[in-house]
Amino acid sequence: MSFSSPQLIRFGLFELDIRSGELRRQGSKVSLQEQPFQALVLLLERPGQVVTREELSKKLWSEDTFVDYERGLNKAINKLRAALRDDAEKPRFIETLPHHGYRFIAPVESQAPAQDHARAQHWPQIDSIAVLPLENLSGDPAQEYFSDGLTEELLCAVARISSLRVISRTSVMPYKGVRKSLPAIAKELRVDAVVEGTVARSDQRVRITAQLIYAPDDRHLWSGRYERELRDILQLQAEIAEDIASHIHKLVEPRQSPAAPARKVHPQAYEACLKGIFFRDKMTPADLAKSVALFTQAIELDPAYAQPYANLSQAQFYLGLFGMGPASDLFPKAKANAVKALELDDTVASAHNALAAVHILYDWDWAGAEAECLRALQLSPNHSVTHVHLADYMSIQNRHDEAIAEYKLALELDPISCVYVGFFGLILYRARRYDEAIAQCQKALEINPNYPNALWFQALSLEQKGQLTESIANFEKAVSFGVGVPCRALLARAYALAGERAKAESILEELKILSQQQYVSPFDMAVVYLGLGDQDSAFEWLEQAYQQRVFRIIELTFPMFDNLRSDPRWQDLVRRVGLPH
Repeated sequence: MSFSSPQLIRFGLFELDIRSGELRRQGSKVSLQEQPFQALVLLLERPGQVVTREELSKKLWSEDTFVDYERGLNKAINKLRAALRDDAEKPRFIETLPHHGYRFIAPVESQAPAQDHARAQHWPQIDSIAVLPLENLSGDPAQEYFSDGLTEELLCAVARISSLRVISRTSVMPYKGVRKSLPAIAKELRVDAVVEGTVARSDQRVRITAQLIYAPDDRHLWSGRYERELRDILQLQAEIAEDIASHIHKLVEPRQSPAAPARKVHPQAYEACLKGIFFRDKMTPADLAKSVALFTQAIELDPAYAQPYANLSQAQFYLGLFGMGPASDLFPKAKANAVKALELDDTVASAHNALAAVHILYDWDWAGAEAECLRALQLSPNHSVTHVHLADYMSIQNRHDEAIAEYKLALELDPISCVYVGFFGLILYRARRYDEAIAQCQKALEINPNYPNALWFQALSLEQKGQLTESIANFEKAVSFGVGVPCRALLARAYALAGERAKAESILEELKILSQQQYVSPFDMAVVYLGLGDQDSAFEWLEQAYQQRVFRIIELTFPMFDNLRSDPRWQDLVRRVGLPH
């Protein structure tokens, strides 16, 4: 393919506008200096062809320019790869031919010339897609875990198509059983096309049907029917994803040799894994405990199957996140299982995500966290949780503008998830953008008026604005939904700040009694003492939180603790955790 004078060149999630000199990713401008930009233009003019180092040097610098061409070119290519989030070892866009040059290997499209308009109308341009929940045809409601789990597995396979924006599970699952037209669903999710299908299981065989619908005119583009033994389910998922990619004219890295066949999986292990996913996603302590048992069962049945280790890691991470046990017990277990998953299969994006989360919340390994996030993003660019982890890391590191831009990418993949819409409010709160944070949490509450975390995060910003009455009302409502000790501690703090000291002390006494029956984080005790103005006691509890590696110690640089910044004890704790200050 050659581009003589295209207005736009598209590849993956990117769009290069040569006239304006802009590179955009999903509509957002990507900063790129002149030399890397010109290198990209030359590579895109000759996709699939080798561009020599000499040709690139002549393009980037005139003959009378005094520069170390070799070093300068290496620096320009490295900056270009960083902008594209590419990896020299496992490239998606720019392949290196050592000592010779470079080649652009991803599919490339230019704006269609006038004579191709009729053809473009015949086959629509598809840049975004939603995989709707598969319909369970078994007639047995007890099999819903199987259809739901298979939907998630299929969605993860499709999400590997880097040239598409693929809506995440939390935004598609609300459409399960909903009788809405496909064009209406597509409009709400802001996608071009929809995949819908059915799943039927008979003993150890599974049959899946799928069809691709172009949403604007409800046009049927493709359908497929697949039937396999359950042990071949991983290969089946890969085949369906490949068929979807090929039928929308977006083959993934077509110059690569065909992918190796997926491994066979122990049928009962796969089934236990799907059941574990079903319970894990309910996110209650009891259901998380069930999911841990099921993932463990899957590992016992098939010890070489990587996915159950990754899923077990995530479940243990959530138990630690919700304070269902000491961090020193749960997070090391989560880390060990993520590492085991990656030893078996380095391409499991969910294991990289789990490891990134442990690095952030327990290891305080900030470089490791960023590396794992970027690796997960490379493997599965449409996995919204990866963008969330990366944004969370950036936010904790005071890289607020980057964090907000990254989080907006997550919301493009999960536009109607109250969880992700609400968590953006916390990202904005950390950036001290309180009015925006309050408005964002309100959007989450419009999706689910009883979502406690949105109330919680909104209350934090209201408190910073001095609106303590409204903040307390939010905390009280969140506590009424049973969100647990952290929110009760924050409510006590808000009471104390509002002058209702007796109420704050009452909650403090309740937490002390509760700590004799179950685990109560020392960080939460510190939060109450800070509200009461007892900084000496607060720092004693914060030191305990540090020694126990309580993950919320990373919140010390957040707005709630701004009044402590001049205290040498705060500065020492922050330094030891490795936070910017």
